[in-house]
Amino acid sequence: MVSPDQGVAGTLFTFSVVIRGPGTLNSEAVQFGDGATSGANAGQIACGDTARADHTSTYTHAYEQPGTYTFRDDISVLGPPPSCNHKETTATVVLVVAAPLATATLNGAFLSPSKNIACLISSPGGVDAVRCATFAPPLLVTMGPTGTSQTCAGPQCDLGNPAAETPVLPYGSATGDATFQCLSSSAGMTCTIVGGVGFRISRAGVTRIS
Repeated sequence: MVSPDQGVAGTLFTFSVVIRGPGTLNSEAVQFGDGATSGANAGQIACGDTARADHTSTYTHAYEQPGTYTFRDDISVLGPPPSCNHKETTATVVLVVAAPLATATLNGAFLSPSKNIACLISSPGGVDAVRCATFAPPLLVTMGPTGTSQTCAGPQCDLGNPAAETPVLPYGSATGDATFQCLSSSAGMTCTIVGGVGFRISRAGVTRIS
């Protein structure tokens, strides 16, 4: 698991790997997905050692650049006697690291590549909310910092009018702040708070994520 489960470049993430079972932990080798590594070696484990492999490892890491990263921990355990076989397993988690609003948006505003979706994440000192709209069909969803959202559909919705210079958030990229993260994809714009609660908006409508 990773905590927090979303954040911008520079956020310090903590990865926890829980190992349970018989045998003795022999080694771990961690790759954070950006070229950085870590690991531990328990030394030479002799057949007949009876200690269990029960263990929790914690690793911290900050990613300098936004992107999608795969954390990987290769674990080696010496099984119990009489066979004392080496057993290997791998734990992985995929983490999307967002670009800060200051580098990816215009005062918190951004567009999908199709330019049919426009979003605004409030800047510090503003109203703490994320607001996304589609223009065809007209849909609007607004979410607060607790994950509570409101949706409007139809021409009566105040969709707004993005500035001509509003930047596009490419598919596969994310932006956000300490509260919200929005990920752009061909399936729509997905905006969440820590814990994964949020919504996805697209031409097909608004889908709640919980």
